[in-house]
Amino acid sequence: MAHPADIPAGTLRRTTLAAAVGNTVETYDYAVYGFLATVLAKVFFPASSPTTALLSSFAVFGSAFLARPAGSLVFGPLADRLGRRPALVASLLLMATVSTLIGVLPSTATIGIAAPVLLVLLRFAQGLAAGGEFTTAIIYVAEFAPPHRRGALSSRVQVGSLAGLLIGAVVVLFLNAELTREQMLAWGWRVPFLLALPLGAIGLYLRSRFGETPEFLAARSETSAQDANVNDLWARVLLLVGVSVLHVIGFYMTYTYVQSYLIQLGLSPFTATSVIAFALLIGLFLVIAGGRVSDRKGRPTALLATSLTVLMITYPLFAVLSTAPSLWLVILCTVLLSAGPAFYSGIAPITYVQLIPVRMRGRTVSVSYNIAVAALGGSAVFICQALIELTGDKRSPAYLLLAAAAASAIAAFALTRRATQHAQPSPSPVSLSAKAGS
Repeated sequence: MAHPADIPAGTLRRTTLAAAVGNTVETYDYAVYGFLATVLAKVFFPASSPTTALLSSFAVFGSAFLARPAGSLVFGPLADRLGRRPALVASLLLMATVSTLIGVLPSTATIGIAAPVLLVLLRFAQGLAAGGEFTTAIIYVAEFAPPHRRGALSSRVQVGSLAGLLIGAVVVLFLNAELTREQMLAWGWRVPFLLALPLGAIGLYLRSRFGETPEFLAARSETSAQDANVNDLWARVLLLVGVSVLHVIGFYMTYTYVQSYLIQLGLSPFTATSVIAFALLIGLFLVIAGGRVSDRKGRPTALLATSLTVLMITYPLFAVLSTAPSLWLVILCTVLLSAGPAFYSGIAPITYVQLIPVRMRGRTVSVSYNIAVAALGGSAVFICQALIELTGDKRSPAYLLLAAAAASAIAAFALTRRATQHAQPSPSPVSLSAKAGS
């Protein structure tokens, strides 16, 4: 049985790629729905007013997030009992299949109310698949990686997430450039979903070539009592959820909602998607940087510093962005707005993994994280839009990101104190005796 430190570099690269590509497919499927929200609103909710249709489209977007905890209850225990790889293969197969079915779904004009109903059901199935995909992929890579590189290598799975968003943005950009508005409404919106099939096939091929992680195999051969006696498991779960707040809200808000936000500010869909694509490109490097910094400076310190930075810059950036300034200022504000969440998302996932013992890692990390995603990720785009509709203030989405940064800063501070306490050696019996006799 190989120890993580003894695994060849080439095997580590291929293993990381296999995990990241599958996560790319998952995020791509989520991304294209978000980028096509304004189009899908007219395809599936044609009788509603533009505002109501867009909110309905965002609500369907959120339905997939509600299914993620249910998916984690399936794929999390599967990862702990049968192994990480079977769970990864099953979740990717389900995701690719469901996305293809969305691509061939008849519109409301064709089959009436059945169309949005089926769309909700398929999005729910996507959520089931996503409930086991991201966390298991992170665990898979972390359990292969040597201790001093776990942050850097695990961040590559998050890079896969941004790559999925970037691919989705590029595909939508190309379609908006080549097709008329009428063609996009008629059939163009289907193309991105149908592309999930070949992407999924590539991911399945890569994942089928690798075995189980060394840590999982070692833990399976040990007695279960060793990891079961975790007195502070609930404290660990609360810390995990706290850390995830900025990760989840920041990721979906800056890379999904902001595209629709820019369109509402008057940018064309092509221009708005181009801005997000550029921000995603920058974000790829920031995610990698976050993982590497966490290996050198420690996870809690890096998380706390990033959360505080997001707290300081979010409102001023939204204040400038909401005035719909020049295109260059729009690009600059969007990149800076997404920079903090991107850097943070390179640190948070490995933090989740290392908080939970190996034998209960699959189900605990998956369920905890996906409950946070269901409550926060799916609602983020809806809440941002609802805040604008209720207040009439285009700066109001900033409040959600500020709240997320504050919550995660508190969790990161608690992690910092926890790390400091665990780093302090307990008093020796001799010193205790000396104190007692003095």
